[in-house]
Amino acid sequence: MPKGAHGAAAADPRFFTPPEDTALDDPSIPPGVIVVTIEDAQNKPLPRAPITLGVLHSTVAKGESRQRFAKDGDESGSARFEGLAVGTGNSYRVSTTRGSASYAHPPVGLGDRAGKRIIVHAYEASANVEDLAIAMQGIVYVSLREDSIQIEQLLSVYNLGPVAWTPDLTFKLPKGWKAFNKQESMDDGHVEEVSGTGAAIRGTFPPGRHDLDFRYQVPLSDEARQTLKIELPPRVAQSRVMAEASRSMSLEVMGFPSAQRSEGRDGKHLLITEKQAARAEGGLPSLEITLNGLPTPGPGRWIAVLLAMLTLGAGVAYLIGAGGTSYDDDARGDLLEAREALLGEIVSLERALKSGEVGPKAYARIRISLLDALARVVTMLDDARPRASVEAQRRGKAAPA
Repeated sequence: MPKGAHGAAAADPRFFTPPEDTALDDPSIPPGVIVVTIEDAQNKPLPRAPITLGVLHSTVAKGESRQRFAKDGDESGSARFEGLAVGTGNSYRVSTTRGSASYAHPPVGLGDRAGKRIIVHAYEASANVEDLAIAMQGIVYVSLREDSIQIEQLLSVYNLGPVAWTPDLTFKLPKGWKAFNKQESMDDGHVEEVSGTGAAIRGTFPPGRHDLDFRYQVPLSDEARQTLKIELPPRVAQSRVMAEASRSMSLEVMGFPSAQRSEGRDGKHLLITEKQAARAEGGLPSLEITLNGLPTPGPGRWIAVLLAMLTLGAGVAYLIGAGGTSYDDDARGDLLEAREALLGEIVSLERALKSGEVGPKAYARIRISLLDALARVVTMLDDARPRASVEAQRRGKAAPA
């Protein structure tokens, strides 16, 4: 490593320590006043920078209302906003732009004793990740839901240089993904859903660390083994995959070490594996995650329906054999048995819902199937006429008066 003039190690330009944005009470500024200064990466003022002050007023009586004030800074990069309301019901957010990038300070309040001096740093920006010192770490957390696999991804974006990253980067989510949701962030850099594709990383990532948290679901295949392919954005140097798992489940990630069992803070059993990419690889391009030992639908949900269908088939056979719409005692007995079996299955399903063995969606789906089968059996019973009664009626009509 090269040495500086005094023998100390020269600073590595890839690892930049960004100056801190500040919002401080200043007794020299009157209450109800905010003075904003926009500076660059070296704490030098940016003359004539565009400055926006967003205002949120919130009261119990009137609810929320918003205002927006815009000014250009002077030659010293500063602008003064006066006549602002003080107190807990008012908050102020300062933002600026530099080229295609935007920068902001989190909302602050104003006290009644002094005004506020706010400094926001605006950096040069580039959309080309190859020109920047960008690195990422990823965590994928997999858990089972009623009829789907929920995947939560956390991406930590590290901008190690003095230039902001302004990406418009899309990447695919696993086939069949649905229910995309994201954790809202105060940063302008964010992840968002892209219909038909997956997700995109957009906005501004100034120097420092930025976390992106999002989740989605993939339908269960109803097979004991299911593989998920997750595309990753560039520069993911390290990734950890975690899965909530029963004792019968296992986790495999292609190219990763064997998953190890652990216990989370909440007592849940976890399978965990992780890998760090070699520098020459340039990052992990994707993850191929395979879950084994997944729960599959048992035959119980279909037994009642199958029984009803078999009974209906037997009833039809008797019906055809009789040459009419009458049933003998055996046919009626089969129908009554099917009805009782279906009623028993419905009672068991209600108990399973209360105990948590089945979720609301599965409960609704199975209940519809059971009720449909029950309705068919009951209809056939209502329409049925015992064969003995039919024969008696025939003999009665044939007897002489």
